Amino acid sequence: MADGEREEPSVKEPEPDGVSRLNLAEALLQMMDASDVLIAVTGLDGRLLAWSGALAKLTGCVECDGVGKQLADWLQGFGVRDLGDIMAVVAKNLEPVRCEVRLPGAPGSLSAAAFCVIPVHDSDGVATAVIAAGHDLTALRALQSQVLHAEKLATVGQIAAGVAHEINNPLTSVQMCAEAVLRKAVLASQGRVQNLYEPTDIERIKKIQEGAERIRKFTRDLTTYARPSGREVEYVNLNDVVEHALSFCEHVLHEARATLVRDLASALPALCVVRDHIMQVVTNLVSNAAQAFSEAGGTITVRTFQQGAKLGLAVSDNGEGIRDEDQARVFEPFFTTKPAGRGTGLGLPVVRNIVLAHGGQITFESKLGSGTTFVVLLPLGSGLKGQPKTGKKR
Repeated sequence: MADGEREEPSVKEPEPDGVSRLNLAEALLQMMDASDVLIAVTGLDGRLLAWSGALAKLTGCVECDGVGKQLADWLQGFGVRDLGDIMAVVAKNLEPVRCEVRLPGAPGSLSAAAFCVIPVHDSDGVATAVIAAGHDLTALRALQSQVLHAEKLATVGQIAAGVAHEINNPLTSVQMCAEAVLRKAVLASQGRVQNLYEPTDIERIKKIQEGAERIRKFTRDLTTYARPSGREVEYVNLNDVVEHALSFCEHVLHEARATLVRDLASALPALCVVRDHIMQVVTNLVSNAAQAFSEAGGTITVRTFQQGAKLGLAVSDNGEGIRDEDQARVFEPFFTTKPAGRGTGLGLPVVRNIVLAHGGQITFESKLGSGTTFVVLLPLGSGLKGQPKTGKKR
């Protein structure tokens, strides 16, 4: 090159699609590292090729420790090998699989994750690897639990005005009887009347005891209902659960001018459920029905029945009904047709989630101007997989 001449910089011709294969692979690896999606890649021989940053964060299993190793064997060292075994099955059968697996979590614990596992093919259609992409169910279920409890508190809020009514009635009786007994005791101490108990005094003392017990029971039940519940299942009598739940709905029914009709089947077999959750199903459905009435009020019918190997709960009202265009959105979170302040839009979605979590199903029929009926069917066996059955059949 002659002195003084400038060398022109070489220009690399772009790939036809504008992205080189190398850059694309690097971009995908960087995306795997930064994404919240749980991603694992193995060869057809089951050896780990890639392990996303989200998986490393969730499990504490660092990619560099496992690359090149059999995924199932590597995970076995952390306590579970589910994901590795399933990816090996996909590598063998070359068929996609959707699954829920256990993964190592915090020290001494396990996490749950849902994955879609598929074989990867090259441009010639030859399988070359297996990729699993999924999300953490542990965090999702914790969020669902928070939403469930928030809706429970919203239901408690709806009946809060009835708490004063429930407590004031027995308190008035307690106060009047106590004043009568006290007045007589004062007069007796002054020698103005005989210091003798009469049958009326005994009845007054009994009423004091009954009123105090009623207040104690109501406040205890309300506190129990509002408290966050676990997922432990137990055998219960469905009619007892329904009656207990309805005791919290009295004020809601009074405010709606609703007449309650009970149609509870006798001799129902014991049902294995999370008791508090089924109580919430009843209170939410009854409260929802009560809000369907105009100022004239209406009738709500609560029915229990057996249908084969399932027990059923039906809540019907003769209220305004649901418009056809709204029926597809009934179980959509935060959707409500109620005026502001009367509904959170979470009641029916929470009911649906509880029913599905128990392995049951919920359906409804509604006709504008003629009312609505929600029907819940629950299997007699526990539908909550992996949950221990506790307590006695009642």
